[in-house]
Amino acid sequence: MKHTLALLSVVFVLCASCRRNADPVVAQVYQYKLYSSEVQAGMPSGLSKEDSLVLVRDFIDNWVKEKLVLHEAEHRLSPREKNFDRELTEYRNSLLIQRYLDKIWMTDTANNTVSEQAISDFARSLDDRYTVEKEIVRVNYVKMPTRSDKLPLVKEILFNEDQRVAKKEALVTMLGDSIEYLVDDDEWLYLDDLQNEISFQIDLQKYNGSVMRVEKEVGESTVLLVILDYRSQRSVNETKEERAAAGMLLTNQRRTQYVNQYIQGLYDRALKEGKIVQ
Repeated sequence: MKHTLALLSVVFVLCASCRRNADPVVAQVYQYKLYSSEVQAGMPSGLSKEDSLVLVRDFIDNWVKEKLVLHEAEHRLSPREKNFDRELTEYRNSLLIQRYLDKIWMTDTANNTVSEQAISDFARSLDDRYTVEKEIVRVNYVKMPTRSDKLPLVKEILFNEDQRVAKKEALVTMLGDSIEYLVDDDEWLYLDDLQNEISFQIDLQKYNGSVMRVEKEVGESTVLLVILDYRSQRSVNETKEERAAAGMLLTNQRRTQYVNQYIQGLYDRALKEGKIVQ
């Protein structure tokens, strides 16, 4: 927006301003106002002034666009279309049920505790079905327009291991919903799927077990790629991530069985006591 940069300076004197005056407004769309404290609350800590300027600008621009659409929705939808009473009641009921089932499951330690031996046995039972012979990689990558003014900052964070870890939350905020990226250190991807996604082949003959960084222009986009790990094949027992996934799968199976039995018990008791009329 035309006045966004002029408003950014307000954010950096927020604390002093709030002590002296009412919370200053940094943007307004129709009747909606964005206050400096709201912008400050949305900023991650530990950023440089330059990084903060980029995130503040994006935060304000996204807020403005959201409020523009909200204004249109409020004025163009009928009262019936804006009535969410039924949906809110159903959502509340769903949350109550989920919270109660979580509570009784978590308090039943005899059933919800999964031993390391049980995980090992379960993971071995999956080996035949889940052994993979395709190449896989653990990566962080960003694909964004080469002309983007964010590209140098994104590269600086992504290609510096300390910043990549420490500023991951800030990086995700900066990238938003319009840029293609993956910054999950624990997720494995098939190499051929990744290569199809980024539209070029990765020469892993150069990979020596340490972190590998790749920057490549593809059409009007630039791909920044950080390869964290590579395997030619593996089974579900090979990595701690896959072992953790097996443990989660086993726990979810046990929870589903437990909840189904609990609900069936409630049903049988209520039916016996005449509390159900069908």
